[in-house]
Amino acid sequence: MVPLVAVTSLRRKLSVSAAVGLLLVPGCRAVEQELPYAEPVRSSPDDLAGMEASTVSVTTDDSVVSYRYPRLGDNHPLTVEARTAMAARQTAFLEDLPEGGSPELHQDTVILAASPEVVGARLTATASAGGDETFEADTLWYDAGSEEVLPWTSLFRDEEAIEQAHLALADVLEEGYDLPEHQLPGLVGEVASGERTAPEGGASADGRDGTADGGADGGSEPLDLSEPGQARKAAERWAGSPLGDLAFSTAGGLAVRMDPDAVPGAGRVGEVLVPVEAAEVEGLLSELGYLAREAALSGDGLGDDLSQDGGGLSAQGHTLDCERLKCVALTFDDGPGEHTDRLLDSLAEYDAHATFYVLGSLVDDFPAPVERMAEEGHELGNHTWKHDDLAKMSADGIRKDIERTNAAVREVTGVEPPTIRPPYGSLNGTVRKTVEQPLVLWDVDTLDWRSRDTEDVSEAALDNTVPGSVVLFHDIHETSVKAIPDVLAGLHRQGYHFVTVTDIFGYQGMESGDVYTDARLS
Repeated sequence: MVPLVAVTSLRRKLSVSAAVGLLLVPGCRAVEQELPYAEPVRSSPDDLAGMEASTVSVTTDDSVVSYRYPRLGDNHPLTVEARTAMAARQTAFLEDLPEGGSPELHQDTVILAASPEVVGARLTATASAGGDETFEADTLWYDAGSEEVLPWTSLFRDEEAIEQAHLALADVLEEGYDLPEHQLPGLVGEVASGERTAPEGGASADGRDGTADGGADGGSEPLDLSEPGQARKAAERWAGSPLGDLAFSTAGGLAVRMDPDAVPGAGRVGEVLVPVEAAEVEGLLSELGYLAREAALSGDGLGDDLSQDGGGLSAQGHTLDCERLKCVALTFDDGPGEHTDRLLDSLAEYDAHATFYVLGSLVDDFPAPVERMAEEGHELGNHTWKHDDLAKMSADGIRKDIERTNAAVREVTGVEPPTIRPPYGSLNGTVRKTVEQPLVLWDVDTLDWRSRDTEDVSEAALDNTVPGSVVLFHDIHETSVKAIPDVLAGLHRQGYHFVTVTDIFGYQGMESGDVYTDARLS
């Protein structure tokens, strides 16, 4: 692809602090000064064709957590990677929750570029407690050619190009903003210092080459940044680089966000944006990088190419990789019933998804809660027509019972149950050979049908759940439904994410007739 022609970067008169020549958030005492300026291309997922945003938010007495992630269709790699990264950060936050101070964690996504070939997303996280606030940002780049989600390093031709980009940042900070070399922050300063102290031939006075310690040092092999694994290795090697939070500018160059704390004299500002002119960028980008820049500047979005994959945006699909997270599947048998709506209310407070193993004979009696289950993202499983023991039935009897229940659920929701839970957990070889869906049991039995005690039910769930657990309840018992708020609160506080059965087994896969009890990884 032919690179875009060089575009002269915008220069805009800004009011800034007299002591600092940086792009600052307004609000400080200021003088008039002409400064380089970069307008980053950033869009909300809801504003682009072919994608939308989904939000998960939970408010408790202990904390407030929320995240907004992009949805690009069923099982889209960028959707899964973005949401999984945000969910993992939320778990870490909740596991280390400070006492008092009204702790909050808010995560968001903006889109940096979008086309059928490439999508770039910027994930941000703002954590606060007791008046202290921290901010972090990262970028992800989806390459449709490889179907991989890649780090920022994949946008560059090679590591030499990454070094040149750091030197371009150093030049802008020194020439445009009057920062002396010794005040250049982090890797920008290291790369600039190494390059300038290296004699002709590449070795510096201390025997090293002219690169940063975090970059391509002389003792390591050059990395092929077009190869996903090596691009990820390069991102680790260049950890802490401000290029990890780059966007393309409206002028065709780069807009690189730098932490105000890392820029001497930046003061109390939200962000410092450093422009790199389009002319400086030419020759540094990879093929993916040029595609990303073109996508950013065109603003066309995805169209229908990606959004319709596997059912389009209306499809739920897998959006979390539970092999990397603390996931739990809460399951409810023998309903729907008179207490099911109350249970759904409790689940909604935690943005929790669950799986309901319903009896086909009750679906017509309680169509409203069944419709609500489907509308709110829960999963419906087949628990037979009226709780007969499948192991005592003929193959023909099993088939008719399962098909009848599937049809009842499909009539209300439009979708057949993806899994079966045999009543009493009873099954045999005939059952396994006859059914056309996976058979799901459990690893945590709350014995709620026996105890009929709310406290005992919640304790059984909280004491025995581990990542990957499938927990058994019965929503026909009021005592069980009353236990769910405490179960949700306790597991949420531990950093768990509440998912459906097919979500928790999603990346391990499920086969018809196979029996599953849990998705524990160890």
